[in-house]
Amino acid sequence: MISASPHSIARSSLEEMLDSLRRRDEGEHSKDLPPALPSRPTSKARLPKRLIQAKLAMEHAVSYDASRNKTHEVKCVTGGNGRKFGEKKDAAAAAGEERLMENGGATLATTPETEWNRIIDYFVKHNLVVWWKPPQKDLWELVKIKATMGEEASVMLSDGSALTISTGELLPANTENLDVVDDLVQLCYLNEPSVLHNLKYRYSRDVIYTKAGHVLLAINPLKEVKIYGNDFVTAYKEKTLNKPHVYAMADAAYHDTMKGGGNQSIIISGESGSGKTETSKFAMQYLASVGSQNDKIKTKLDQANCILEAFGNAKTSKNLNSSRFGKLIDISYNAEGIISGASFQTLLLEKVLF
Repeated sequence: MISASPHSIARSSLEEMLDSLRRRDEGEHSKDLPPALPSRPTSKARLPKRLIQAKLAMEHAVSYDASRNKTHEVKCVTGGNGRKFGEKKDAAAAAGEERLMENGGATLATTPETEWNRIIDYFVKHNLVVWWKPPQKDLWELVKIKATMGEEASVMLSDGSALTISTGELLPANTENLDVVDDLVQLCYLNEPSVLHNLKYRYSRDVIYTKAGHVLLAINPLKEVKIYGNDFVTAYKEKTLNKPHVYAMADAAYHDTMKGGGNQSIIISGESGSGKTETSKFAMQYLASVGSQNDKIKTKLDQANCILEAFGNAKTSKNLNSSRFGKLIDISYNAEGIISGASFQTLLLEKVLF
């Protein structure tokens, strides 16, 4: 699970990355729709590149799972402030946005306030729930909007009590049919609580892998889960399984290399105890399996890794076998896709002086 940011409405770097991936995919697969607009571009020049944080802290959960949205057909658009709301753009608004882009795109065809009010009305009409984070709490809750009065909304909490809060504190929640997905870019509403809820729901069912475009998110289950081994390696090799998995990532890297895509890299990052070492072992297991004709190469890779762990691992408060160094593993294949060699390079080895 991912910790909520200190500001309830601030967009995290993960939201921005997923939003960018969604816009790219919509551009590739929905040519008939107008492209999504960036919020408040200043000119036709390319916008500054976003910096995506590589590290995600995984701490807090999401509450209130008893009453979820009923299934409705909800369209998604990008609001003026970059958040995802429900309702499809009308033709006039879409045409207006196209004209604005052609003329420099100073503002959106509809203001953020107008767009938000339109979505609030939609949620009230269909009796849908939204996300709200109470003050002094780092935990999102699902509430139901009963009525709106200007910039305030009367909401019903999960315990049945009523409360009046600012509409600016609310974020739209996904309906049940779009609530839990394998790839976060498929979420209709891309915001912090929706991502948290999706990851929490999957994790509670021992589904520890979730995609975010080309990125794979893994949450340490802190227990044994039966999703590894020769049977699963074979299933991903033969494409009988296509769910998010480290095997699937390794398979994609291998086949891109064999198809002439050049050298491929798998970067595994995370905080101490997040499972980086085990994940790298599973990736190596798959790459060795698809690239060797016997177990000799796989055995050598395992033995080399054990030697490195003997000198570079230590017990910590969170992990009994924590890697205290970084590894760069280079596996080479010949033209037939068979492993021709491998090398290990150690980095940032921690030293203890007595």
